[in-house]
This record gives sequence, C-alpha cells and structure tokens, in this order.
Amino acid sequence: MRIISGKARGTKLYTLDSNITRPTLDRVKESVFNIIQNNIIESVFVDLFSGSGAIGLEAASRGAKKVILCEKDKNAANIIKKNIEKTHLNENTILYNMNYEKMIEELNEKIDIIYIDPPYKTDLAYESLKK
Repeated sequence: MRIISGKARGTKLYTLDSNITRPTLDRVKESVFNIIQNNIIESVFVDLFSGSGAIGLEAASRGAKKVILCEKDKNAANIIKKNIEKTHLNENTILYNMNYEKMIEELNEKIDIIYIDPPYKTDLAYESLKK
C-alpha cells in the first residue's frame, strides 16, 4: 500500500498484520480520489475509521488543508502515527485514538469531506451516518 499522488507520492505505508483493518486497494483509492480530487484542495477531510491512515494521508498528500484521522484500535493508531511520520504529513494531520462517536462530539469545526469505511459485519456505516 502506498500514497498514489501529491507531496508524498510513492511512499509505502505500514500496515497491520491482522484482521483488524482491511486496506483499501490502490485502484479503489485512486478511483475515489479521481472523483473527489477537485474538492480536496484546502478542504477539511475526516477519515472516520482510519485503519492504517492511507485514505486520510492520501487526502493530505493531495492538498487537504487539514486531515482528521479517527481510529479506536490502539495498534492501528500506532501504525497511523508511523505513517504520518513516514509521509512527513504531520503538519496538517490530527489523529484521534478513540471511538468515532466521541470524536464527532469533540469536533467543533466545519468539515468538507467525511470518508466513512467502517469494519464489515457491523452497523457502523448506518450509525455513523446518523451521527
């Protein structure tokens, strides 16, 4: 898994060796970002279930003004921290190592893009959209 475009283009990311996260394939990530590219520059971007941080860091690499990463799993959050350091995108990224509901309650700013890709076999997609 790597950053596809922008300032950190080509940087290989760390991933977890477990079933906790399921990385988004590069071709899927590229398709998503091709669709939203014109809205990313200077945006506030939230990656609600961050996993390795690949989606949020891709947004940061492509010019998002601020990227908020939310991941409740401690091991995944540690991988995200390593990926933030490796990509040198720490100036405009913030990591919340907590449940998405608590993070949403703490946010007090205008969000431009929210990326929601929760774990399979849960109702978190529906529940997070309600929040």
